[in-house]
Parts: sequence; C-alpha cells; structure tokens
Amino acid sequence: MSGAAPAGYAPPTGPGGSGEPTPPGRRSRWLLVATVAWAVLLGVLTWVSVRDDGPTVREQRSLAQAGPVVDRAVGELVAAAGDRAVALTPARTEPGCRVTPLLDGATLERGVEILDPAADPRTVLTEVADRLPAGWQAGVRVTGDGPRLRADAGEFVLVEGRVAGDGRLRLTVRTGCRPVGDGYRPPSAQGGPE
Repeated sequence: MSGAAPAGYAPPTGPGGSGEPTPPGRRSRWLLVATVAWAVLLGVLTWVSVRDDGPTVREQRSLAQAGPVVDRAVGELVAAAGDRAVALTPARTEPGCRVTPLLDGATLERGVEILDPAADPRTVLTEVADRLPAGWQAGVRVTGDGPRLRADAGEFVLVEGRVAGDGRLRLTVRTGCRPVGDGYRPPSAQGGPE
C-alpha cells in the first residue's frame, strides 16, 4: 500500500498520526471544572460581601430624597414619646462613605432625646416602640449594654434607641450611605427655617 490517501479523504493527522480527534470527555471535563470553580468563587465573594458590606440603597436615592423620610421619622418619635420631655439633637451629615467605587456618599443622622430620670428605660423604650407605626416593626430587646429599640422607618432609614445615661434615652434616625444629591439642605438644630 502506498502512502497516498485515496481521493476524497483527508490524510490522517493528530498526535501520533493516528488521525483520531481529542476525546470529547476530556474537553467537557475541563469546562465543567472551570464552571464549578467560577461558581464557587462567586459564592465566596457573595458571602464575603453580605457579611462585611452594609446594605445598599435601592435605586441610589440621595440624601435630598431621604431627608423628608428622616424628618417624618423624627416627628413620629416625638409623638411616641408622649408627655415626656424631649430634645432634638442637631442633624449630622457625615461624608466619606462610598456608594460605589467611583461615587462618594454621605449619611444623615438626626435624633430625639427623651428626658425622664424617674422612669425605667426598658419600659419607656417599649412604650415608644408600641406607639410607632406598625409597618416599622419596632421592637425592644435587652443586650449586655441595656435595652435597645430598633425599627425600620422605610426607604432604608433605620431607627435605634438606647440609654444615654442620666435619665436620658437617645433615639437615632439614620440613613445608609447615599449620594448627597442636588438641593439637599440639612435641617437646622431648632427645626425651623435656616
């Protein structure tokens, strides 16, 4: 037999000249290994992100848009304090957080202090939690640092309450990290126009 291939047939090629292609099992095995490795990597990165990163703000709503939600929450807290003496704490805007790797942001915090030296702090916080809107899902739990109130005022606005000492309870309303936005003006400490 001669080394010439019959007409219409390709000459044998491949390793060892056998003309057999690479088995499909080896290629699909590597593809499966690469896919599983990629899925594991994404799973680990997701777990690390959920564990270490704070919540993000839906639709990247700005502080200018969150300001009215914070103001309403402060009003609800004052109303929930009932006949007790209250004092508003000044609004505080803290820049320096990152909304995205390319976008700086800030947080907004306002608060209400309840002054009632004779009352039991847990009882006061429980009464305040009971008077807040049902949608806020407010609750009080006892920790090693004393009773803590926690509620969700909506729009990614958190309400927390704790003992501040000397018969004072501090209720704080805080936004997450958000873009500042156009037209934002923090409210004055007195609550009136600036």
